[in-house]
Amino acid sequence: MICERLKKNALLHAGERTISDIRIGLRYTAVLLDDGSCGVAYTYQSGPACGCHVLRDAGYMIGEPVSEMISFLLEPNTLRVSVALAAVNAVINTVNPAYSGGNVVEALKITPDDTFGMVGEFKPIRAAVSKMTDRMYIFELNIEKGPGLYPEEAIPDYLPKCDVVVVTATSIINHTIDGVLEHCKNARQVCIVGPSTPLDPAAFAGTPVTLLAGSVVRDVPQLLQIVSQAGGTMHMKPAIDQVMLRI
Repeated sequence: MICERLKKNALLHAGERTISDIRIGLRYTAVLLDDGSCGVAYTYQSGPACGCHVLRDAGYMIGEPVSEMISFLLEPNTLRVSVALAAVNAVINTVNPAYSGGNVVEALKITPDDTFGMVGEFKPIRAAVSKMTDRMYIFELNIEKGPGLYPEEAIPDYLPKCDVVVVTATSIINHTIDGVLEHCKNARQVCIVGPSTPLDPAAFAGTPVTLLAGSVVRDVPQLLQIVSQAGGTMHMKPAIDQVMLRI
């Protein structure tokens, strides 16, 4: 449902714009449009749906309508979905006076009595929240990443107990976001977080999501260089504005 809404909304704003550049880095993917708009999304390369980690369109995507790339959003190949979400963000994540800055954890107003849940570990957020409450459930596909992690299969058991939930925007790329949000209905605050986050409140209307924490590209040349050189979230900070949007 979320991906279908994002596709529909992005297509409404795509117009006749075309692709000027695409960078598929090891950590992030960037899509640049002919009007200078640029969007990023996580490069999702794990799982059988990613195929052999190549795109059949390679070498023929520059100059194509962005609307065609946005249509990849519903496909099973996660690498193509990464490109599609970067294209969606190029269309949607533009400068908007409704955006605010600040710290995501502070915006969530977590208390010691709250139970906190996070789907997809963001270590800086985990470290900050651990100082506010010791009641935490962190869910990861790969629980071997470290201690204190719960497997994806535990989400139905523990996520409904959480008062505040943070969900990584990569759940849009692997098409798990709708299932995750189904288990967040008891939460007071639900935040979609990460540079991949589409700042499209209409796509999340009627869901438990209360806050979108994403990015707007500020320095396109620098961002493209960082993505091409396998830069991660911390590397991109000088080239993006991290913003929040209340729903």
